[in-house]
Amino acid sequence: MGLYRRKGSRFWWMSYTADKERSFVSTKTSSKEIAKKILRKREGEIALGLFSVGLPGERMTFAELCDEFLASHSPTVSINSQRNHRLFVKNLRGYFGDRRLTEIRRPMIEEYRNLRRRQPSQRNPKTTVKGATVNREIQCLHCMFQFAITRKYITESPAAGVKHFNERRERPVKRMLTVEEEQWILEAAPPHLRVAIILLVQTGGRTYSEGLSLRWEQVDLENLVIHLGGDVKTEDSEQPVPLTRLACEVLQEWRKGQTRQSPFVFPSPYNLDKPIGTVKTAWKATLRRAGVSYFPIYNLRHVFCTRLSWVAPDAVVQHAMRHSSPETKRFYQLGLAHQVREHLERVNQKTYQERDALQNRDSDSRPEQVQQIEVCN
Repeated sequence: MGLYRRKGSRFWWMSYTADKERSFVSTKTSSKEIAKKILRKREGEIALGLFSVGLPGERMTFAELCDEFLASHSPTVSINSQRNHRLFVKNLRGYFGDRRLTEIRRPMIEEYRNLRRRQPSQRNPKTTVKGATVNREIQCLHCMFQFAITRKYITESPAAGVKHFNERRERPVKRMLTVEEEQWILEAAPPHLRVAIILLVQTGGRTYSEGLSLRWEQVDLENLVIHLGGDVKTEDSEQPVPLTRLACEVLQEWRKGQTRQSPFVFPSPYNLDKPIGTVKTAWKATLRRAGVSYFPIYNLRHVFCTRLSWVAPDAVVQHAMRHSSPETKRFYQLGLAHQVREHLERVNQKTYQERDALQNRDSDSRPEQVQQIEVCN
């Protein structure tokens, strides 16, 4: 600790060590006597533990947090989450840039949210960025601030409590797939998509991470099971996926018909060492040829959950869907209105039995009403 003069400054500067960190601070005075008093006061505060240098977030920029987050936290999550982190951080870094962590406030994040929502989409410049995409970026931002809190860079997350957009307004209406529609789609689908549709309907797997990226080494046709393992969404997703005999037979025929060897069940037509990238175009064309209104291919997972819930208890459905909570089922189960209607009809049959059901008319019959009118006359 001590006082010293700095070249080009008319003030006295003091140096001291607190929390194992060396600091050099101006006393804001040109009087050496006053500077000594300020230094003695700071020494007393440090000795009594009443002084701290300040949060590292006062010196750390958001860009530095981005680099540390991608290097330390992202490797602990799945490959898909790592890819999403890189995309989200790129947009967030472009807006918050070199701002100090302590300078970022909730109104600034809300301004980013609204600005991002108005930006044109990269895939379709005629439309704006979806609210769901913005919500994922805000969630990633909150995760980054929680990471900073854990490392004691800041004390609270400015992204906490930031309201998200309502995603349900943008999502297509979920609909149940009838057996006839399923047959029409299979007849109109190209071979690789036909096999993928059957596999997704019979297993309830996620479209790309558990379906189209599947490897043959993960498929056990003898024991009728698929071992996903590796890079899956959650720990519960690592559970073996049972194969129905229908799905097993389709996969066996599909394997026999492949002329070129590939480790993937659905290899890319351009590179056998990679899985097929996307089926969005083929899926839309298939629905158009089948005369079925568009719905995302991921909804086949909803169809699987709904059909299984007709005959199996919740515990079996949860295990088949590989959910960590039975409450998740209600987001996937479709056609509940039809089931409620059937149960209400059973209620009516049990309640009224041989009696006439309630009708929208007066309790007195028409002849009795006429007779009462004649008597009154």
